[in-house]
Amino acid sequence: MRVLHLCYTDGRSGAGIGAFRLHQAMVRHGVDSWLVVAHKFTKDKRVVRMPRPQWRFRPITRLNSAIFHTQTSGNPVYKSLNIFPTGTAAFLNRLGGDVIQMHWVGNHTISIGEITRLKAPVFWKLPDMWAFSGTEHYMLPTDPPRFEEGYRRDNRPKHETGIDLNAWLWRYKKWRWRNASFSIVCPSRWLADCARRSVLFRHRDITWIPNPIDLSLYRPMPKDEARAAFELPRDRRLILFASLNATADPRKGYHHLMAAIGRLADLVDPNATDLVVLGDDARQTTTMGGFTVHSLGKIFDEERIARAYNAADLFVLPTEADNLPNSVKEATACGIPCVGFDVGGMPDMVAHKETGYLARPYDAEELAAGIAWVLERTGAELSAKVRARAAALHDPGRCVERYLDLYRRACGRQG
Repeated sequence: MRVLHLCYTDGRSGAGIGAFRLHQAMVRHGVDSWLVVAHKFTKDKRVVRMPRPQWRFRPITRLNSAIFHTQTSGNPVYKSLNIFPTGTAAFLNRLGGDVIQMHWVGNHTISIGEITRLKAPVFWKLPDMWAFSGTEHYMLPTDPPRFEEGYRRDNRPKHETGIDLNAWLWRYKKWRWRNASFSIVCPSRWLADCARRSVLFRHRDITWIPNPIDLSLYRPMPKDEARAAFELPRDRRLILFASLNATADPRKGYHHLMAAIGRLADLVDPNATDLVVLGDDARQTTTMGGFTVHSLGKIFDEERIARAYNAADLFVLPTEADNLPNSVKEATACGIPCVGFDVGGMPDMVAHKETGYLARPYDAEELAAGIAWVLERTGAELSAKVRARAAALHDPGRCVERYLDLYRRACGRQG
């Protein structure tokens, strides 16, 4: 079976990394898999970069910018229109695949209308909420659930003014996809539930399949060796926070961690506990709320990333909204217990008070209590439980086989 994956990129973003990992897992399991991208970062010969001539995409970028200026929004999360033709459908049709597996296709990777012109059966692994929402890839926690109510004038968020682009794009999707037959895959139970409740997708075939991860790469390692690789102290407990844009992306919740750190000094000894940040722009040592903070900067080598997780005693990600964060997958695969809010796909990966701690959403005091709770229980027994849960959930062979079963049913194939 020839599978053509489509994603904006094969790296440097959570969704791009997820798409590349699924593609790699399929190749390792004997699938004729190809990943088609707009921007290529890896050296994989089976990753194909689409031609993106400037004469076509420079005007699209300018038009997008002009259109977005007609609406103001308090939601800082990235937004996509995807209304202008890109040539992507014609390119994929020329490549010829038995199935087309879409991933993150925002930023005019393919237009909304072109999706209906793909000739092979289409499966869309949703990395976020954009497919069944307006321009938003994620909504704010306080936003009304317009994706399940319909985008009406009376339920528009108060932080938005100007033209209601979200309502306009939602109606456009509803019209263009009214007869489309693509199938939906969601990596988290939370996103699958959102899709089933949405007006656009409530009558579609929606399947839950977690994202795979290379369990031979992300694995438990000796903690002393991992700390030595980053010159981190061996005699202190280390709390790790990591994200691709660690301190700059408000959705990932670094500001919630800062608030929790302010309360943590009453629960754990700052003289015996440090904070480590991976994914920010600086590489420096500072202090926060009495705790020493070690910033590792941005790291793209996955072996070093795995070592960074293994250097920690626990991993914290107080994300406000997330599908199935790569950082939590990676940390748990390394046997590192995680702390976060009970939101999105976090409950899929963290069993509350069994393999980690899930605090009430956006409660800094309980987040601090959860960090303290896990620090009291770190050790080989907890690490083994964390690793076992991650290995069962993200096993590449199991994930690939579930995708192949889905493809075979759609294509009428057996075996």
